[in-house]
Amino acid sequence: MHYSFIKEIITSSWQIDTITLQQYAPLLRGILTLGLQFEREDADEICKSYRISAETPVKNQDSRKLSVFVQPVKGILMKNDTNSGIIGTKTMAKNLLAADKDSNIIGHILFIESGGGQSSAVPELSDAIKQLTKPIVAFVDGCMCSAAMYVGSYCQQIIASRQTDSIGCIGTMVEISGFPKFNKEPDGYTYVRIYADDATEKNDEFETALTGDFKLIKERILNPANQQFVNDIKTNRPNARDEHLKGRTFKASEVVGILIDSIGDFKTAVDAVIELSKSKNNNHNSKNMTENKMKLTALPAVLALTELAFEDGQTSLNEEQIEAIDVALSAGNKATAELASANENLQNANNTIAERDATVKTLNEEIAALKKQPGAAPAEAVDEPDGEQTNVYCSVRDELKGKK
Repeated sequence: MHYSFIKEIITSSWQIDTITLQQYAPLLRGILTLGLQFEREDADEICKSYRISAETPVKNQDSRKLSVFVQPVKGILMKNDTNSGIIGTKTMAKNLLAADKDSNIIGHILFIESGGGQSSAVPELSDAIKQLTKPIVAFVDGCMCSAAMYVGSYCQQIIASRQTDSIGCIGTMVEISGFPKFNKEPDGYTYVRIYADDATEKNDEFETALTGDFKLIKERILNPANQQFVNDIKTNRPNARDEHLKGRTFKASEVVGILIDSIGDFKTAVDAVIELSKSKNNNHNSKNMTENKMKLTALPAVLALTELAFEDGQTSLNEEQIEAIDVALSAGNKATAELASANENLQNANNTIAERDATVKTLNEEIAALKKQPGAAPAEAVDEPDGEQTNVYCSVRDELKGKK
């Protein structure tokens, strides 16, 4: 048994129901106190993922046919794979994401029979579920409690197999064992843990819990994890009320429409995935059809059609239609080239006009400057005198002539 496996068990907070805890507790005590060893096992067959035919609810070995991917979630939930055959949620998440990329997979089923497990095991699966592009349904086969309830709440539908299935147990716990920091046993051994001077708060939650003071371990570990658990359940299952979030386990018949959606057999779950897949595809194709009609307003005219026929988002063309498209594209290319040439000529003409306007402006400025220079104005003519001045002028003129 690997140290990492023991470490995961004894250092984790748990979201697990009492029955599952009691089933595994003797094994844990045997490992810790008696050195119990387990032989290495391959992954349990009941934990291995498989395909179900989308036509009949039987295992489908032909990966070319439309199928529903089934990922069992059985037993105690652990984050990592173990040598004892437990498949961790990391591996489950990888399986789901890989199947989601397969074009022949139309959706997924989580086949749940688990009372929960490690708190740290939940995000691996919940994050993967949120990334899926195809529908996923949870099918409960007897028990879906605590961490398993947490994971199942992320599925689009939850279907219980019978009215007496155990559902819920929403809460977080931790179980620790050990001696107080200093303890002297009657057998003569002394058990101590010594911390560095500056490590004053190291392991405070566990040290104080071993003395009977549970305040720190609740405040720092259990309560935050539990509050996140409750908040996510409220988001994923909005009909859940406070009475369903206190850790109680319910019969499936008591929480239909609240923590689960319905009660039915495995075929019911397969049918649910198929219907969800059809609904998703219809919505997708409808959206694509609308977009295509909006984008292809000219193409039908080129093909002399009123509209194009689509099947599964695709259409086909014959040779004449392809030739018509080629002719239209050639004409369009020629028109584009002619338009580019016309735009170039227009730009050249605009440049010539701009140059001439600049020349005219310069000449006007030079003329205005010449008009302001000396002598630029024309000489003024002097008027002949008239009236009395004319008479005086004539007298002087006559006198001058007599003297001569």
